Parts: sequence; C-alpha cells; structure tokens
Amino acid sequence: MQADRWGIAIGDVCGKGIGAALLMASLQASLRAQAIHAHSDLSTLIADVDRLVLAASPKHLYATLFYAEYDPPTRVLRYVNAGHNAPIVLRRKNSRCDVFHLASSGTALGLLESSQFTSSSFQLEKGDVFVAYTDGITESENQCGELWGQERLETLLRACRDCTPAQIVERILDGILAFGKDCSQRDDMTLVVVGVAGDAS
Repeated sequence: MQADRWGIAIGDVCGKGIGAALLMASLQASLRAQAIHAHSDLSTLIADVDRLVLAASPKHLYATLFYAEYDPPTRVLRYVNAGHNAPIVLRRKNSRCDVFHLASSGTALGLLESSQFTSSSFQLEKGDVFVAYTDGITESENQCGELWGQERLETLLRACRDCTPAQIVERILDGILAFGKDCSQRDDMTLVVVGVAGDAS
C-alpha cells in the first residue's frame, strides 16, 4: 500500500477450528504481503491474494473479505468486496441521514479457481461515518432465537447523530448485549467504525 493511503480490511472465515484459524492467518499474511507493493488496481491485488489463499487453504473452507484504501486528500475510498457483508456509510445533512451500502461484487476468497473481482470507489464527505462488521453482529440471537438483524443495526446507527466512532462501537455492543441478555453467541463479532474529519482525514 502506498504511504499516503490508509488500508482498511475486515474478513470472516466460514468454519471453525484449526483449519479456519490457519485460513485466516494465511489471508492476513497474503494481504499484508500484497498490499505493501505498489499496485494500480485493487481488483488485481485481491485476485493475487485469492490465488495465494486458494493454494494454502483446505478446499472446504473460504473467507469473505472487504478491503479498501482511503486517500485522505481526496476522501476517495477505493474498495473490493469479496463476498463480505456490505459496509455502511452514514451521511447526515440537516435532519436527513442517508445510508449507503458498499455491496459485494465478487465471490469469497479460496472458493473458486477462476474468481474475478471488481474494484469500486466511493466519494466520502466531511462528517461521514464508515461502519464495517462481520455477520456475528447482525446474527446475534436472543432467547427466542430471533436475530438482531440489519434493520436494528441501521436504526441504531441513525440514532448515533453526535457520537464518536468509539461511542458508536460501544452503543452497538451494548444494544446486542441487551438484546441477547444472557444468551451465548455462536459467532465472533468484529466492528470497524471510522469517522471522516473536516481536515480530509
């Protein structure tokens, strides 16, 4: 990755146990190795990562990945979403709150021999909030087996008008805890929340 850009990555492995842990370790190492080299197209970078993961992982396991590079001077976020939950961008203007979804445009990594990936870009603005998460967040259950779900997540995010990224993370986790009460959850929960400041950072 170029020195003047920031990398943002979030991923999730399908499966549990040693095989899944090894796949995630392989994915992290492959992404780090590829991202430090100069590259003009994120789709090529992710395709290279996919080939490395496919060669090193068990055939029955795969991983979703959202990888983005943010350019602070222009506030442009370039990204590839390989089968991951669509990250959310919140944009508040006056009394309105627009929600944008950075949807998947490719298959998960380590799944197919001939996968192709498409890179996209999103123009962030001052005050925007970027939220990425794994499905352990939306698939948290209560005692009745009901899922917390996408709608509850977005409703809570819309209510976080004056919150910092750290406060948003805390409110989401508190909301899930209150919803699930004493239920043990079956999946890991990961959140990445980033606010776009006024100085293009």
